Amino acid sequence: MSDRKKILRRTSWISVIGNAVLSLLKIVIGIVSGSMAVLSDGLDSASDVVTSAVMLFTSSIISRPPNSRYVYGREKAENVASTILSFVIFFMGCQIVVTSAEQIISQESRELPSMLAIWVTVVSIAGKLLLAWYQFHQGRRVDSSMLKANAINMRNDVIISGGVLAGLACTFLLNVPALDPIIAGIIGLYIVWSATGIFRDANLALMDGISDTSVYGRIIEAAENVPGACNPHRIRLRQIGNMYNIVLDVEADGALSLTEAHRIAQEVENSIKDSVGNIYDIVVHVEPKGTVHSAERYGISRDLLEN
Repeated sequence: MSDRKKILRRTSWISVIGNAVLSLLKIVIGIVSGSMAVLSDGLDSASDVVTSAVMLFTSSIISRPPNSRYVYGREKAENVASTILSFVIFFMGCQIVVTSAEQIISQESRELPSMLAIWVTVVSIAGKLLLAWYQFHQGRRVDSSMLKANAINMRNDVIISGGVLAGLACTFLLNVPALDPIIAGIIGLYIVWSATGIFRDANLALMDGISDTSVYGRIIEAAENVPGACNPHRIRLRQIGNMYNIVLDVEADGALSLTEAHRIAQEVENSIKDSVGNIYDIVVHVEPKGTVHSAERYGISRDLLEN
């Protein structure tokens, strides 16, 4: 957990510095070369500095230890940050769509930038690709939805910069001005679609849902592999950061001593840890075998999993 927080902070700082350099470079070159396209791309990159700052602030929140108010820690601040990033990405995509629609209606053409502007766009694409790859690699390494969301945002920036070049080529080399805003509009729609995916994944965790439901089957098999334990049921699972918090009931011989029942519960816990991994905490409740259960509103059992 400590290494994960260090990686989050280091990656966030690299994102802030990298985006700030690229944004400043494009804004300055856009002004010097007289290219509104490069200037707009630079202003878009400036928004990434804001999102990276959000990540950096979030990593400092996550690093705080649990207390009486936040007994599970503050790991879900990462999902809150991912939700904020999804809104930033969504509105950026909507703005591109609206601007493209206005250009299509007005039939306005975009000015071809000088070679200096074109070269800075190429440099920006290369820099963003490196940042996006690094963010996504580190995000997968520590299973961080926030880092992966920001990587998607940077990937979208690469698409935007590539669309600027492609649109200019289509407009002036092929002499088809209408293609430039159409390409930009398609890029904007793609960005909006990406934002909805980030929002959906972040809110799944905030609502105590999980994307990989196969983990329930592994929990059931792990519990049933313990001698003396049977009928694992009412399994409740949620994620805290990239780790699982698991609560379940198992049945055992009602004549066992408290010490024996505790031993079985501990073995079930160890078996689940070996099978699932990334465990924050496990609570195992032992019941006498054959206990009659009324209709239960919460939790998963084998019959529900099979249905």
